[in-house]
Amino acid sequence: MMMVSPRPAAHLRRAGLALGFALLLTRLATLHTQTPAISEATIRSHMEFLAGDAMKGRGSGTEDEWRAAAYIGSQLRRWGIEPLGDEGGFVQRIETGRSQVTAPPMLSFGDSRFTHGKEILVQAVGRGTIAGPIVKYARGALVPDGAFLLLPDGVMPDASMSRAAAILTAETPQARAAWETTGARLPGAQPQRSAGGGAQQLRIALSWDAYGRVATLPDGENFSFTADIKPGYTWNAIGQLTGSDRSQGTEVILLTAHLDHLGVRGNGPDTIYNGADDDASGTTAVLALAEAIAGGKRPKRTVMFVWFGSEEAGGVGARHFLNAPPVPLDGIVANIEFEMIGRPDSLVAPHTLWLTGYERSNLGPELARQGARVVADPHPDQRFFTRSDNIQLACEGVVAQTISSFGLHKEYHTAADDLAHIDFAHMTEAIASMLAPVLWISNSRFKPAWLPGQKPVPGNPCPPGRG
Repeated sequence: MMMVSPRPAAHLRRAGLALGFALLLTRLATLHTQTPAISEATIRSHMEFLAGDAMKGRGSGTEDEWRAAAYIGSQLRRWGIEPLGDEGGFVQRIETGRSQVTAPPMLSFGDSRFTHGKEILVQAVGRGTIAGPIVKYARGALVPDGAFLLLPDGVMPDASMSRAAAILTAETPQARAAWETTGARLPGAQPQRSAGGGAQQLRIALSWDAYGRVATLPDGENFSFTADIKPGYTWNAIGQLTGSDRSQGTEVILLTAHLDHLGVRGNGPDTIYNGADDDASGTTAVLALAEAIAGGKRPKRTVMFVWFGSEEAGGVGARHFLNAPPVPLDGIVANIEFEMIGRPDSLVAPHTLWLTGYERSNLGPELARQGARVVADPHPDQRFFTRSDNIQLACEGVVAQTISSFGLHKEYHTAADDLAHIDFAHMTEAIASMLAPVLWISNSRFKPAWLPGQKPVPGNPCPPGRG
């Protein structure tokens, strides 16, 4: 038998090791550029923060809404997304045009001080300071301008009392039952009724003890009401990944959701309107997509991520975006909004989402061809196309539509819209199913368009002068 030299065998082993090391480096480089997967753990972590009781329902224009925006910004910073907010950050502060009461209002006379939540309950406030004489109601008697009118038990305010600056009533059994809960919240601030400066009439309920003390005073005793009123704000969170392609980098794919909900309200055992489905689920979807896209190869088009504030209070955040757009609106190729995807809709196939206004443009069908599990909205009578922030962009010509799976569940806009009702497996799969289609449109030259006769126009469904 012929002997074989060991040298070729050693050489082959070294060559094999070198090839294996090269393949390993190639594999590591490939893994580094792959888009990270979207996991249920990630989805849960965002949801547990945004829809947990500690956030008190992210009420529109509240500090809790601001905290949600700040949380989003902190996540975007970690992922290397470019800030587009105020002062080099991700959060925009926006004046709402509404005022807010920032401390419990107070009613004073002589040496007495009655405080909201203790001796009195104050309804909506129109002015920060009111002063005038106390007057006890007498049927047929003229009410002096600017008076604090004290009504007897059982007498209801009517038009004859319109000259009074404030109406004082005794507590009712219903008011007493909710006294602690109502008093724990600051009253709302209402704008002036007219350009002439007329203010909303102040209404104050007095505890029986406070009412008894006021009833013993003579008419004409000077009263004053004070409330600390400051401008109201809402907050957007906004960032982007600038496109890698020189010619397509000015084109924007806009992914949005609204970050607010209804806050704390009501008198029941649960007063926190967590808004888990509406719209912590959509907020989380855009967060998860932002992380995944930022962790992979930079798309050719710019991808912008925006979380709008005060959608539940008239879409203030989205209006601000349109009034001061960070890019020309004609550069936005498409706006895909995410709203209420935390639970499946029984009217569509399992693991399926629907797109509002599916029949209005070619966006939905094209996304479906690229693997998106989206179908037409099965609830056309609900007019969902007009009920999310997308409609504001659509009325400015942007192809803007909302992805959802809201099945008209009974927890909508109640305190029961909480984490216990979220289907995390559905939600995770729903978000993950949109990643590849979003990456496709972010790298393609496809530009969606409204179909003939389907572009939103004034009256259908845009307000006059829009569309």
